Amino acid sequence: MLRLEKYSTLDETSIMDNNSIAVSHSDAVSSNAAESNLFVPLVKKAKNGNTLTTQESTIETGTTNGEPTTNTLLITINKQSATEITTPETLKTTVTTITTATMTSTTISITTATSTITIFLTTSASTSSSSESSTTSEASSETSLETTSEASSETSLETTSEASSETSLETTSEASSETSLETTSEISTTSTTTTSSSTTVCPLSSQSAWSQTAITIFGSQAGTSGSNLTLLSQPVGMYYDGSNNLLTITDLRNQRILQFSLNISSSVATIIAGGNGYGCNMNQFRSPDGIGIDSSGQFYIGDYDCGQLVRFPSNSNSATNGTLLSSSGGVAQVFVNSLTNDVYFVGSVDNAIYMFVGGSGSRVIAAGGNGNGNALNQLSGPNGVYYDYLYTSSLYVTDTGNNRVMKFPSDSTSATYGTVVAGGNGVGSGANQFNNPRSILVDNSGTLYIADASNNRVQRWLQNAASGTTIVGGTQGAASNQLTGPEQILFDKYNNLLVADRHNNRIQLFNITIAC
Repeated sequence: MLRLEKYSTLDETSIMDNNSIAVSHSDAVSSNAAESNLFVPLVKKAKNGNTLTTQESTIETGTTNGEPTTNTLLITINKQSATEITTPETLKTTVTTITTATMTSTTISITTATSTITIFLTTSASTSSSSESSTTSEASSETSLETTSEASSETSLETTSEASSETSLETTSEASSETSLETTSEISTTSTTTTSSSTTVCPLSSQSAWSQTAITIFGSQAGTSGSNLTLLSQPVGMYYDGSNNLLTITDLRNQRILQFSLNISSSVATIIAGGNGYGCNMNQFRSPDGIGIDSSGQFYIGDYDCGQLVRFPSNSNSATNGTLLSSSGGVAQVFVNSLTNDVYFVGSVDNAIYMFVGGSGSRVIAAGGNGNGNALNQLSGPNGVYYDYLYTSSLYVTDTGNNRVMKFPSDSTSATYGTVVAGGNGVGSGANQFNNPRSILVDNSGTLYIADASNNRVQRWLQNAASGTTIVGGTQGAASNQLTGPEQILFDKYNNLLVADRHNNRIQLFNITIAC
């Protein structure tokens, strides 16, 4: 802690020209640890045609143990010979110090006949113990004072002793100067900035509602197909990455997998797999349908016409060859349990749901596989699969040919009998019916959300309900409140509803309007 207790007067100061000041006087400075006396004799030097006036003084400092230390004050003045002002002017410097246990506040006033410059200095001190704050030798600190103006004189005071303290004073002066003060100290100097923001997302409930008019977030709002990187041709599968707000889409008729950011309006997509023409080579697709992504970013594509489940690395692009994991008749939707990396996929022609435990090894049957039928251990042309690992720990299947949704336990096999949890009342458009159900979601209360493709709607079925309600769609068309053959449905991180509007060649977002 620096403590200035006296004021000093700088008199007999001659301003010889615009860029020089000669100073002669003595100053008395005291601190908690020492008393210092300043004596200023003059020494002159010459450099580059200008006059350099250097004033050197000796500072004798007595420490608390009585051992003196010697320090040097150098004042260097650059005098240009072009201009000389001989009018003397007296400068008076007054230092006022207020010291508390934790802070020293110092006011320095420099007064001439025509102006006054006032400098305020506040120094914080350590309060950890009385012994540390009583002497500057117990801490390492640095204080820098800078006053800036258009003149070129500079004064530098450096003090070095066993106390490990250093004080630097730099002054550039003119009568109408601007003054800036910078102070740095290593003693308990801490700056903390905390910025936080949060968005509360209510859990979905039976009261949740969505806007009836959608925003087209990718593809043609008018429903036009295309092959450039802003258009789609029959999008089917989707995967949503909430952490990065990215959407990945299987662009079926363009035989490619696209990824784009929802943070950027009018985003241009990137091809992360396929796009190399129609085929079943490992860098090609015929009709990519479902997609799932595991915890390491690897993604799995079900190619319906090739009858293949293919895995791609997280850094895949259009030139990347995937790895064939399995062949099956009509591989449709894919789901990956992000906690276990179990991979589920639909063998539509096989009327079975398959699983790779941990994403590797040999596939096993998780449901169906007992031929085409409507018994509770059978499926008929299934299309969608969803494993709810968060709430119900159950496997859900859209049994498309039977126009129903089936539920199976987590340890289900081909021998397991499921439960009909929605539909199963024949094909139709009634509240208790489906016509070509494609995909399914389950929320935290066990409520089901089903894309009912040929009815061009998304249905909500509460747990144990006998019928559902339409939350969006219901009529065929390309208007913002219409759908044509909806496929995959998802919720984003705000519980807005995303719909792959297949035959309108677009991705629709229905904003949630009533959350809780």
